[in-house]
Amino acid sequence: MLRNLVRSHTCPFWWYDDHSPIGSSILHNGTVTFVNTGSTVLGITANHVYEEYLKDKANDPATKCQIGSVTVEPERYVVSTDSELDIATFDLPTILLTATGVTVHNAPTWPPEDLRVSDLVILGGYPGLRRAERVGVAEFDFVTFVSRIDQCSNDHVSVYLNMPESYWPQSESVGDRPDLGGASGGPVFRLRTEPIETLELAGMIYESNRDFELIFARHASHVSSKGLVQS
Repeated sequence: MLRNLVRSHTCPFWWYDDHSPIGSSILHNGTVTFVNTGSTVLGITANHVYEEYLKDKANDPATKCQIGSVTVEPERYVVSTDSELDIATFDLPTILLTATGVTVHNAPTWPPEDLRVSDLVILGGYPGLRRAERVGVAEFDFVTFVSRIDQCSNDHVSVYLNMPESYWPQSESVGDRPDLGGASGGPVFRLRTEPIETLELAGMIYESNRDFELIFARHASHVSSKGLVQS
């Protein structure tokens, strides 16, 4: 299933206070996407997610962070950050990358072509309102949307989500203007159908607008094959 393939290239990026009661220990979460550019394997998320983690860690040095299934200190593996483009990249050691449980997306070429108006895309992430804490475990729903690019510029695109006709993974109606915070860092895959059907990582989610049901994403081409974020 296409949704499961997209999910396999991502995992939640989250941090918590393990002294707090179950149900309130997770401080925040985002999404991280892994790609092999041909030169290196990168984890990519939104810079504001990473900065929020750093702020919470500064307030409480005992704060613990997980990327997928592995506990990690992401500040040890950061490659590049850009607050204006809102992108942060990481180079995890192979042993940690394997422990995340992610299947790395192998990009056919890098950098990819910029997204264009009317491109068919599948995008997604891990909204915080769809996470649940239980004893010894955190559960995150991966939420995806299939749509077309509505607007694009040199540095970003927007996608309309059509919430009234959308459903959560459990087939519940999404409802009116849900909060998608936590999907930041999630991928925007271009769906190509010719000459063969392929998925191409072409963008990274950095913001949503609940009132207008829009997702905003940066072109993945802002990340070099070595992981440097550049305008």
